[in-house]
Amino acid sequence: MEPIERKSYWNAAGMAALIFGFVVFLISTTGAYITIHSEPSGSFFSGSILASVIGCLAGAFGGVLAVRFFINEHGPEMKIGKGAVIGLATGLLMALFSQFLTLIWPLVDASFLENYQAAMIANIEMMDLLPAAQKEEMIDAIYTQIQNFYSPGSIIQALLLGFVSYGLLNLLSGTLSAKFMGTQPEHVL
Repeated sequence: MEPIERKSYWNAAGMAALIFGFVVFLISTTGAYITIHSEPSGSFFSGSILASVIGCLAGAFGGVLAVRFFINEHGPEMKIGKGAVIGLATGLLMALFSQFLTLIWPLVDASFLENYQAAMIANIEMMDLLPAAQKEEMIDAIYTQIQNFYSPGSIIQALLLGFVSYGLLNLLSGTLSAKFMGTQPEHVL
């Protein structure tokens, strides 16, 4: 009986996570700058919200790329479960990398957090349909969130959110990619 060859997926998952982690970071940072440089409109819809949705959708393709990298390295034979594992690993690594870039960016642009906070607060103040008490509550929440940007609790919360969202999305995309790009191994009895 031949020994079972273990094909490592970490290289494929790591490369795809670096690429899509950077893409997600770039999209979210662009959305924040759109918010910063826009006139406050009083709308709930902002560049940051649009960027979050687009970033989430773009991030889901990390599992597809990771499975493609794995197939290019090891051949098309793979079980669907292997695609799920590759996708999950990609999503987890992507969340780590994009969070790392997010934490470093305010060191590159020292006024980023202050400008983003001011833009968000100015937009909330323009919301005519909200009662004053609710506006104050939202402003306080934004102020607290920005002030606690580097707190361990905020970092852990952002990481957990990234792990869940990108982990699950890429688990799904990795599974589907394995199904449609890979071939199921033939078992000899």
